[in-house]
Amino acid sequence: MLVVGAAIQAGSGAIFWLIAAKLDTEASVGSAAKLSQSVLFVTYLAGLGLPVALARYASKRDADSDTTFTWGVIATAVAAALLGLGYVALLHGSATDALTDWHPWAGPAVFAVTTIGAALSMIADVRFMTARRWNLVMIRITLVGLARFPLLFLMQDHPQRAFWLFVFSSGPMAVSGVIGALAAPRLAGGRLRLGPRPERTEQAVRYSAVNYLSTLAYQAPYFALPVIVLASVTSEAYASFNVAWGIVAVAFYVPTALGQALLAEGGRDGAHLRHQVRLGLGLAVGLMAAGTLVTAVGRDIVTVIYGDDYADAARVLLPMVAAGIPWAVTSMLLSEVRILHRHAATVAITLGLTVAIVVPALLLVPEGGLTPSGIDGAAVSWFVGNLAAAAIAVAAARLGRRPLPPEPAADDDGRERVGQTAGAVAA
Repeated sequence: MLVVGAAIQAGSGAIFWLIAAKLDTEASVGSAAKLSQSVLFVTYLAGLGLPVALARYASKRDADSDTTFTWGVIATAVAAALLGLGYVALLHGSATDALTDWHPWAGPAVFAVTTIGAALSMIADVRFMTARRWNLVMIRITLVGLARFPLLFLMQDHPQRAFWLFVFSSGPMAVSGVIGALAAPRLAGGRLRLGPRPERTEQAVRYSAVNYLSTLAYQAPYFALPVIVLASVTSEAYASFNVAWGIVAVAFYVPTALGQALLAEGGRDGAHLRHQVRLGLGLAVGLMAAGTLVTAVGRDIVTVIYGDDYADAARVLLPMVAAGIPWAVTSMLLSEVRILHRHAATVAITLGLTVAIVVPALLLVPEGGLTPSGIDGAAVSWFVGNLAAAAIAVAAARLGRRPLPPEPAADDDGRERVGQTAGAVAA
């Protein structure tokens, strides 16, 4: 369900920017895309580990869950507001000038409010899922995707078109997050409340902090790389990068989804984990290799669809999609070590992935780097970084790998005894 929802988000976003590219100038699309990506980055920073913590400590229909969720809403809103305003102040210039061009202080305020809503959408979805209201998650995601399209045809001649494109792309998500956070407790059979203080408050805070650090490490490349690019290149260049990045994001869902499937199923019967890993590796690598071949043959379709202004997107697309082959290896082996509770290997792989992508990007993307343009540097960093991360994943997985236990015996009624490794799925 989560993978389907993520696919809907990515697909609707890609279509939104395609239509925008047909309606608007490359500069306007690039400026708006910079702001939309910035919202995602601030939302990532403002997560505070709360989505995972709330799934564990606010999953029931009782007063403690309601109180925990309420304080989670408050903490998320405050963090998103402060980080949003801080981001605009830190990157004031080409990355955020569409905000201040619209209004010196109201523009940054709109950005901060948008980041609040986007951050709240994540924890609202968690509350829906723990209440077994998966349909509400899908409805929210679908409505957000559909609401963007008619908005595109508003304000077409406005002198601050880039600002309005940003509002149309990120505004529906923000509105859905605020509504979802306010309505989620009621739809889960409770209500927003500030007290009494839950018994497991300290455990929830510690759990949130630990998961926040691990999430920052694991997801850093996917949020940091676009920000490095948007802070370093022109709006026109970023518009091309945004097209390529949108295609890459959709392609990378394939090994990510397979890795999540392994994480969910691999711990149920430890005797078959090694076989499941090999099967997942073969499938993920094969699919990404096929995707790379298709990209090599048909990447010029990008300019046919988007126009010649987006030729840079076609140029960098192949290495960025090809990075999905080593990413398939990393994703599957990371799931294996997480299932086996091999924490040192998990840390090595996640930190290796971050360092291998972000450090080269800081050297290659900014003006005056070692590549012809910033987005070329981003493509090289993405490809080489994923290769290095895959090598680290292979080494980390093999060095501490132990023989798996013997195959479980069958009970008298013919059913196998399920191993005790299922608890590892939550790791």
